[in-house]
Amino acid sequence: MLAEHTLSNYSNSPNLLTQLQTELVRLQQAHDLETHIDEKIRLEVLIVNKQQTLWRAYQQETARLRSKRSFSAAINLWKEALSFLRQADFMPSIQTELAELTQLEQQALVIGELKQCLSRVKELRPFFPELIQALGQAVGTANFSLLKEQIEFFLQNAPADHEGFLLWWQMERETTFTPSNNLDMTRLAARIQQGDMVLFIGSGVIENQSSSQQMVAQLAEYIGYQHFNGTLSSIAEYYQLRPEFGTSALLNSLRAQLPKTPISVHLYQALAKITAPVVLISATYDNLLETALRHSGKPFVELASIVRRSEDYDIGHVFVSFSDQRQTPRVYPEEELSRLRFIEDGYSIIYKIRGTCALDPSRDEAILRDALTLTESHYFNFARYAERIIPSYVARQLRNRGFLFVGYQPSHWEERLLAGALLERRQSQESCYVLGNSPNPLEDAYWAARNVKSHPISLSEFDRYLAEGLV
Repeated sequence: MLAEHTLSNYSNSPNLLTQLQTELVRLQQAHDLETHIDEKIRLEVLIVNKQQTLWRAYQQETARLRSKRSFSAAINLWKEALSFLRQADFMPSIQTELAELTQLEQQALVIGELKQCLSRVKELRPFFPELIQALGQAVGTANFSLLKEQIEFFLQNAPADHEGFLLWWQMERETTFTPSNNLDMTRLAARIQQGDMVLFIGSGVIENQSSSQQMVAQLAEYIGYQHFNGTLSSIAEYYQLRPEFGTSALLNSLRAQLPKTPISVHLYQALAKITAPVVLISATYDNLLETALRHSGKPFVELASIVRRSEDYDIGHVFVSFSDQRQTPRVYPEEELSRLRFIEDGYSIIYKIRGTCALDPSRDEAILRDALTLTESHYFNFARYAERIIPSYVARQLRNRGFLFVGYQPSHWEERLLAGALLERRQSQESCYVLGNSPNPLEDAYWAARNVKSHPISLSEFDRYLAEGLV
């Protein structure tokens, strides 16, 4: 019998991927040769667990290669992954990784070519370092094409037009190519109060709440899993895989860590005072935002996408609950949901992109579970059906509004998956923004690649501007 391992077991090994690949192949060979149905089922569980561990290892190695701008090596890595992760659940995410990395590799090659050409133009030598730096920082963003086209146009006319190019560059570098911290917070707050900005809210807006790592440690401690070193989705998956625990034990353990009484969150209190209907994306499992709006009397609808089908509904259907209980909470098919007019009827929208774990006697527990994205398997399912899971109705509300991430950190692949899927469904030309100053280079690189502009403004400062506008 082969022993199971978590990713942390290999953290000190330089041959992590090779070891995991070898173990996966052995498990698959044992499964193919096994004739007893019970043993085959046991091996299938081990294979799924090993595939997901291998997936995380590929993600970690890709992040390391990206930080070194070794895009070609990262592409080869994911092409290799296709041999080991052939299941349909992984294919969309792998194809997305390959497409992004291919684009980054092509842009890196362009930078090399332009660097050689620019180095030969003596009139540009004083500006050469900052031009190359700007190109590197623009990789993966719309600004890359703009700068590339201007440089190529100049090179075709060099050296005669170097003065015109330098004039253009001196104007553009102060606005487009220099990170700006001068965000007009007063105007931003006004747009939010007018319902013209969508807020994507993460758990970082809640002060003094247990960190994700502490929550994971508690979940592991509840079931005696010592020295666990993984994400929330990993420990949740472990609960699901062990028959003596399962979903009920997982939700009970998680609910035990959610606030027992309502906590006053400054941002939530400010949003509850806004007169206009607002569109909010919540990535938290608690119901603190909903409680704040309900206590203020602000009408809203809570939406949660079904991510697991049943006899009564399918993936992509949406659970809808009215704060004023105007209608009984129920599941709507996509086409029926698209005909509803929540905003026009004065309701704000809270889209629970992960679902909720909070207990609610008025709701069917089975539906809440089928609208919950918590375990690794749930996230793989989300990646597979993201275009169906994120309602077209919600996507339309995002299209003609600004978009702001608050208290949300894409430090793990699960967070990057959710944010990326939503941004792709948004399909808007208007820029997105994120508030906060992350010390994590991976987060900075992710936001830059998604063309999300980062502004190092503290949450307390943001709360203050929003509150002042409501006085």
